Amino acid sequence: MSGSLPGEPFVLLVHGAHHGAWCWDEVTERLGEAGLRSHALDLPLTSFTDDTEAVRSAVREGARHGPVLLVAHSYGGLPVSAGGHAASRLVYIAARMPLPGESPARLTPHWNDPAFRQSAQTAPDGTVTLLSTAREALYSTTLPQYAERAAALWRPMRSQVPDTPLDNPAWLVAPSAYVVCAADRTVLPEAQRACAARATTRIELDCDHSPFYSAPEPLAQFLAAQAAAL
Repeated sequence: MSGSLPGEPFVLLVHGAHHGAWCWDEVTERLGEAGLRSHALDLPLTSFTDDTEAVRSAVREGARHGPVLLVAHSYGGLPVSAGGHAASRLVYIAARMPLPGESPARLTPHWNDPAFRQSAQTAPDGTVTLLSTAREALYSTTLPQYAERAAALWRPMRSQVPDTPLDNPAWLVAPSAYVVCAADRTVLPEAQRACAARATTRIELDCDHSPFYSAPEPLAQFLAAQAAAL
């Protein structure tokens, strides 16, 4: 972020459950080649409230330098919807995009693929970890070397999908775009398409749940186009 010119678009990338800023490396490299500044945020994954505050703080800091394109993957769509109101434009990638008054937790059974739901293990203290069976669901069209790297970096998390509805999700106050992952085996594509219908614009990529690995070039091109619209 340092060194950016006033008014220059800035891309802020928010990962999903069990991941970290590292999952965006292939995308940030391509955004840099396109002349765009970007930053991948590490969510604390300690609670939904903590994740939301991390997003809110990062967007406020980014907005001091210019318009922010805020990008959310999967679970990241929830803290982005709750804390991304200062962003100029939003992009949801196979991500939660909650309606006002809708309980995200109650929709979870209609969101995740049933097989994937068996790939998480919850400890007595509420910490959730992924089992090795999650790898195929998350990275079914990803090159093995990226899938192996990601699986080795998975993070345990205490954050939970909130039961309490969001009264004023950020996508109501900023233009939005949605990327549907059509070959997704983690989040049901039809659930993604229902969210995509709420967005200002939408595309579909024939990829798994992790386009930052399985489709980084078209994803980066789409994000660059969204940044150009700021």
